[in-house]
Amino acid sequence: MKILLIGNDPKEIGGVANYTRPLATTFAELGHRVHYLFSGAIQSKYDWPGRQRLEVRQGPFPFETAEIFNSVCLPFNYGCPEVDVAAPEMERVIAQYLDRVGPDVVHIHSRVGLPFSVNRLAFERGIPVLNTIHVYGYLCQKRVMIDREGGICPGPTDPDRCAACTGALDPALEVRRARTRYYKEALRRNCGGLYDLFKAGKRRAGIGWTPGVSAAQPAPAGLPDPILAQRLGGRLAAGIAALNDHCDLTVCVSNDVKQTLMRFGVREERLVVQHIGSLIAERQKVEERPPHEPLVIGNIGGVNYYKGTHVLLDAVRRVGPGNYLVKIFGRYNENYVAELLKEYPDLPVEFTGSYRPADLPEILRQIDVMVLPSVCNDTAPQTIFESFSGGVPIIASAIGGFPDFVRDGENGYLFRAGDGAELAERIRTVIGDPGLVRTLRRGIRPLKTIGDNARELLDLYRELGGGREGVSAEPRTTGRGPGQRRA
Repeated sequence: MKILLIGNDPKEIGGVANYTRPLATTFAELGHRVHYLFSGAIQSKYDWPGRQRLEVRQGPFPFETAEIFNSVCLPFNYGCPEVDVAAPEMERVIAQYLDRVGPDVVHIHSRVGLPFSVNRLAFERGIPVLNTIHVYGYLCQKRVMIDREGGICPGPTDPDRCAACTGALDPALEVRRARTRYYKEALRRNCGGLYDLFKAGKRRAGIGWTPGVSAAQPAPAGLPDPILAQRLGGRLAAGIAALNDHCDLTVCVSNDVKQTLMRFGVREERLVVQHIGSLIAERQKVEERPPHEPLVIGNIGGVNYYKGTHVLLDAVRRVGPGNYLVKIFGRYNENYVAELLKEYPDLPVEFTGSYRPADLPEILRQIDVMVLPSVCNDTAPQTIFESFSGGVPIIASAIGGFPDFVRDGENGYLFRAGDGAELAERIRTVIGDPGLVRTLRRGIRPLKTIGDNARELLDLYRELGGGREGVSAEPRTTGRGPGQRRA
């Protein structure tokens, strides 16, 4: 079968790429021809003269990669919702690649830097189209459904609220900044000495060397832009239409994803819940071992507001002194952590810094109980599978995909998202009876491997008609009816 996956840069470590990269590799190892399309926008792939182009590579993976340079679609198109919907310059490049590859199936995992219309381009060519929803980009421009105050958002129920939340970026300025980052990285990679010289000179001159990624400038509170609100309403309608009319099947990675999509109008017959597999599941090892002395509460993944680092520190402050310590693993922004430690001083908390995937087994051996306190609707975080692969029970927010995997009182505990007091109670429960760690560890079930997941997806592809000889090239303009599948 000839499979085209669309995702984030497969060289990325973290996020969706940690799933799509091994998935593509597994498909290739099973004998299928795999192509992998992605936008370079998130990695600042903007060069001169700025024309959209495709760079196709045959390595270093066992599948072909195709990267779009100079994407019209930025990672966040705040203030320009129409660019999320359709971008003719991008569609030309994508259509040419679809025609060159002629895939039997197109499976979209991420559209960062790509428009909704990628669905239509494949669908109208008679190619079966699937989407797996890892984040809520079809519904929310921020993708994580967190409001401007940092609270949990119910979704785009109020376009005025969305307009006040996102505000607008200056696209031309963002592209200039991205182009600067691109050439600076090229200089660092190819002329390290010259790069260091320039860097030192700018520091001596008091000039910032690395322009940050600009954040949207939201409208003043209570004064949303009514025109932008209307345009965001159009974007939402287009996102739902892309899934209903130009996608054969949408794979929901948790039950919460399915319920959320249905709430905003995606038809149930277009949805299937299928938990993703993970590469680390193939090395799952749940061993009997005594708890550490003192007990170690761990946290892995992201150190940021969305991942709830502040909620964990608030809970630790409420717990107070005791026979435990907290280790937080992951790259962090020094200013963010400094602000946290100013607000939550003198706690038994250690920020250990960044780590590589290869470090995970050793990290997990240091941890007795994992705390994953996300405040955003994490759909199916890899940190769940990583923790369970090492036999570490989880205390997690009862939000997003966590309840699909963390069974309260069996392999961990759940608490109300953002509620430091309730998280503190869960932590006290474990500290007060360290023997619970052993009990919870025994409740951890075998994980789904990436190989298991790949075979499940291949069955779906075949059911939709992918992989048969001569997939129809006749144009399609509407979706098939409920329950219909390709013959």
